[in-house]
Amino acid sequence: MRNVLGGLVAGLLAALVSIAFAYVAGVVTIAIDLKEFLPTLLAATTVLPLMLLFTLLLPSIIIGWLVALAISVVANSTSRVYRVGAIAGLVFGLAILRGLLPLVFGNSTEDFVAIIGRPFVSGIYALFLGVMTSLFFNWINKP
Repeated sequence: MRNVLGGLVAGLLAALVSIAFAYVAGVVTIAIDLKEFLPTLLAATTVLPLMLLFTLLLPSIIIGWLVALAISVVANSTSRVYRVGAIAGLVFGLAILRGLLPLVFGNSTEDFVAIIGRPFVSGIYALFLGVMTSLFFNWINKP
């Protein structure tokens, strides 16, 4: 039971860290694309945080919790935690970000859901979330 509760905390922490890294990556991408300071600052302080908050926060928490539950059920040794976390993150992340998210928010070619729905982008984000969940799980459940 301790592993499951620690896993849920690890999943929540990993979701928040992943959102923060997605924010930084988004700001860098906008800055490289626009090559101007003021529009980048405007997007970084208004549109991007709201977009991440409303469309990615809840799916990230759900993915983190599912990965943490998979880790707590399957992995008993330290060496398997990272492998299970990465694979579970990839599987659950692709299922939610590619399958469920476009059904909930609709599918367009120019919005954030279309960007996160791309297999490569959602796979990298889900893999990062799974590995971060594994790191936090291992850190919280040290013997």
